[in-house]
Amino acid sequence: MHGSRRHNQSGLVIILFTIALTVLLGFAALAIDLNHVVLNKARLQNGVDAAALAAAVVADSGQSESDIANAALDALKNYSSASGNSEISVTQNQAITGSGSSFSIALSDSASLLVQLSNDPTQFPASTFQRTDPVSGDFNDIYVRVQASGVALDGFFLSLFNISKSVSSSAVAGPSSSVTSSSQLCNLVPMAVCAKDKTDTEFGGYDEGDFEVLKESDWKESDFNTPGNFQLLDFTGKGEVDEQLAGGYDGCLSGGTVNVATGNSVGLVKKGLNTRFGDYQGNMSADEYPPDIYVKEGAITTDDDGNITSDFTYSDYKQDIADGTYTEKSGGVEGRRLLSVPVIDCSNNIGGNGSNAEFNVVSVGCFFLTQQAPESNGNGNGNGKDKDTEDTEDTVTGQQVYGEYTKDCLVNNATFPTTPSASGSYKIQLYKDPIAGSEV
Repeated sequence: MHGSRRHNQSGLVIILFTIALTVLLGFAALAIDLNHVVLNKARLQNGVDAAALAAAVVADSGQSESDIANAALDALKNYSSASGNSEISVTQNQAITGSGSSFSIALSDSASLLVQLSNDPTQFPASTFQRTDPVSGDFNDIYVRVQASGVALDGFFLSLFNISKSVSSSAVAGPSSSVTSSSQLCNLVPMAVCAKDKTDTEFGGYDEGDFEVLKESDWKESDFNTPGNFQLLDFTGKGEVDEQLAGGYDGCLSGGTVNVATGNSVGLVKKGLNTRFGDYQGNMSADEYPPDIYVKEGAITTDDDGNITSDFTYSDYKQDIADGTYTEKSGGVEGRRLLSVPVIDCSNNIGGNGSNAEFNVVSVGCFFLTQQAPESNGNGNGNGKDKDTEDTEDTVTGQQVYGEYTKDCLVNNATFPTTPSASGSYKIQLYKDPIAGSEV
């Protein structure tokens, strides 16, 4: 009798062990599938973020609504083709459809892409959407929402229970508020201009379309009033002005002040700035510093009163690109000719002389580079050793760099004030999606 009871208990243990093992295997299988979903959700989110940013950059350049939508689609296609993203497939080659502020396309048999445009990053779909201001004709700020829905994933164990897996993600991108002198300033070029109005912390007293000398050929002609300074700044103290002028300065300035650099640096200025026109010398390359998409130059004229004009302006640049009536520079990037330049209070040197001179930043100005920096304009008579040469004597070399002021331009990164401003340097950034979680 006791033997029979032990036999029954042994059978019960086997049954319980089998049930427990089945449950454990089920949880393990569920964990594998869930981790797979989480991983691909993150991958899709990265792809959608990239698509929204790419579309917002195109929107900011003034291109059409369909171009904006196709930029999002192209970015997602490129992302899906990268290694490790094979499940985020874009198998359909249909044209994106829609008009106004909403566009959609099937990405695959189950997945779809939705691109929405708005003038407000908190409102999608937009109740009203205007590409341009009806009064001024200027382009309005455009915010782009990109949503990828129903992206099917491979099933491992859940498919045994006829359960399918899919993920969806969305992102919003658009222009930030403007950089101010109280912000942490990043991606600037190491040159400065004097404020026309030091109390104007938004524009520094400049008006749209004002032409300004960004680098003087003679330090005596500069309002800096610091011997040997030609309006160049010292960001790092490492003599990398050519790379910084080409766009290679990825550091930030804080504290609201800048230090000047001495020396004319004619060759370095030319070497750095002219990469923006596709002119490369020495170690500069298009891979690291691409040219602008449109490199037409303006002819500068200065009258007897010192007023500067050009036969090719930033307005012409934008209009020609919008109309498609320009010769596109191979490998070019639109906006490379826009420089973010500190606008400083030249009336108050809070440092010392020479390289010790220090000035307060009033604002950050956006200047369109009108023409390439010359090797020399032949008229300089200033003093100041040219750091490009081995000459130990003061070098007399002329070089003027001209820029046209505009109220808006992109910077790659910076910190921004909590109180937004509609004008000045800005960046394209991601925003919180106001309807995240509602996608199907």
